[in-house]
Amino acid sequence: MINEANRGILEEINQAGSWFHARKVRPVWAMRAQSDRTIETLEGVAQVCRGDYLCRGEHGELWPQSAQRLEAKYTATDEFDREGWRKYLPNPDAEGVMAAQVDQPFTVQAAWGRLSGKAGDYLVKNAADRDTPYPEDVWIVDQTLFQATYKKTRCDS
Repeated sequence: MINEANRGILEEINQAGSWFHARKVRPVWAMRAQSDRTIETLEGVAQVCRGDYLCRGEHGELWPQSAQRLEAKYTATDEFDREGWRKYLPNPDAEGVMAAQVDQPFTVQAAWGRLSGKAGDYLVKNAADRDTPYPEDVWIVDQTLFQATYKKTRCDS
């Protein structure tokens, strides 16, 4: 089922041919959630379910991620910080993402809540959805964070 809330922004990006392939190149820190909770992300309020992971980026930004997605994208290290966060390195075999920079403020409905992006932020979808014009799973990455933590691949492979 197409998420109608995202149709407009996805149509704009699809028509412009703006999607490009990128891979995460910086580590994240993660901690398994012991209970359901709500968190404030850069893009809005998100729900973290018990058993999922709360992820923290290099600039302290937080976001939720399922255990399955975290393990598909990252490899756990043996390094923990004083608060119990575990360091995860990008998995070199991970598919990466398809991303498009958006030049105006926008909102999308993600699985974990309504997210808002600023002009210049990126709309992101799974690389497996490269040929899916209206994927169910999309999210927003802040422009500065995207540029610091992702690298565009040489070709759209």
